[in-house]
Amino acid sequence: MYAPRLHQEQDWETIAAFIHRHSFALLISVQDGLPTGTHLPVELAEKSPGEFVLRGHIANANTQAAAFTSGQTFLTVFSDPHAYISSSWYEKDKIPTWNYIAVHVYGTLRIQSENELIESLGALMNKYEAASRRPVTMSDIGEKEIRNNLKAITGFEIAITRIDTRFKLSQNKSDKDYASVVQHLQQHPSSGAQEIAAEMIKRRS
Repeated sequence: MYAPRLHQEQDWETIAAFIHRHSFALLISVQDGLPTGTHLPVELAEKSPGEFVLRGHIANANTQAAAFTSGQTFLTVFSDPHAYISSSWYEKDKIPTWNYIAVHVYGTLRIQSENELIESLGALMNKYEAASRRPVTMSDIGEKEIRNNLKAITGFEIAITRIDTRFKLSQNKSDKDYASVVQHLQQHPSSGAQEIAAEMIKRRS
């Protein structure tokens, strides 16, 4: 990913928080010379102190599953908050742009055991069911139904080997233009604009 030094994020806690918050990712590999991608939830987990991995699962019917034993490097793309930045918000500059946050994670993949997959599925449900009025857990699903579904999916774990980041947040603008961008984004109805504004405020008051 092209990322000028000004836009690179080095703080791991910031990167990890972003991945946790925007965990519906794009998993990319190469198959027969062509890039292949799947959109799916991918969770960041601390396997041991200081050792982080990515975990997820895909349908066996998905042809990308055939690449899981290829030994190739996989790319997982986490992105979401983005916002158009109008040049009318600047004092003098006339070129509009786009602010956004993206994290690219590279790593080697291995297929999970059945027990690991069950554990990952349980953690995934617990995370997303937490906001429900009547949360559902793995224990609420019948054993037969769980087994039938396990036959149809493959769980994976990716050992992280490289991370590229781009937090493009008007870092090159004057304080006046920066404040103007934040103000206009705060007034925008989209959640992406609101999140970009909040991240900008963290970085420059």
